[in-house]
Order: sequence, then C-alpha cells, then structure tokens
Amino acid sequence: MPYDIDADLAELDRFYPGSKRPRRPYTGPSSSESLQWDESPVVKTLNGVKMEFFFITSLAVALGKSVITVRYWERKGFIPKAPFRLPGRKNGAGLTGKRVYTRQLIDIAVEEFGRRGLLDSDRVEWKTHEDLTIALHGRWNDSLTTAN
Repeated sequence: MPYDIDADLAELDRFYPGSKRPRRPYTGPSSSESLQWDESPVVKTLNGVKMEFFFITSLAVALGKSVITVRYWERKGFIPKAPFRLPGRKNGAGLTGKRVYTRQLIDIAVEEFGRRGLLDSDRVEWKTHEDLTIALHGRWNDSLTTAN
C-alpha cells in the first residue's frame, strides 16, 4: 500500500505544532464580510472642537493588517506613535492606556500605504519604503499642529 502523505498532512491543521492540544476553530470575520474601519467612532470634544477618535483596531483594519503588526511597527518607529492615549486602568508605574487615532490620521495612513500599493499586502519591506515612514511622520505632525 502506498504511503498517503495527504492523510498525515491533514492532521497538522487539527493540532498546534508539537502539541496534542487541538486548535480552536477560526472565529474571525470571513472574507465575505467586509469590515469598515470607521463603523464605531468615539466622538469627543478636544479644545472646543468635536473630533472622531478610533482605536488601533480601526487603523489595523483600514491598512489590512493585524493589531499586533501595527503595534510592532509603532514600537520599531516605522509609523508614528499614537498621538493620543487613554488613561491606564490600573494604578501602576508606566502603564499606558489604549491608542487612539483621529479620522484624519487614519486617512493619511491609508492614502500613503495605498500610494505605494501596500494596502492588504502580505508584507511591508520597510528598508525599501523608508519614504513611507518619513511621509507618515511628517503628515501626521502637520495634521496635529493644524488641528490644535
């Protein structure tokens, strides 16, 4: 009887690598569901001006990336740090709250990523897109100084 590699490979998706613990089924949105990043803004008044704020999830969805990826990019300096943070919930030193972005900041990021064909791409090679980092930092700073 010939060896059936397909049967062995089918088992790989059922368990975590190197474990006998079964994988949980994927419960995220299906590809047929289109997520709108601007579905749930938080409207607040800042310096007498009503503004729409969005969490990091909205930025990630707008760029077609995961939240973990966006946090990593921010930590490495590829994208600017979130200009607004909510207060942390615990009384502890160094604890920061959730990242918050304005509609204008997300629109700028989508425009710059789209200009380079990087929306929903599998990977961004930052060494070849240093101009993206410079553009994002500059345009975000400009939009924040004109908003204040």
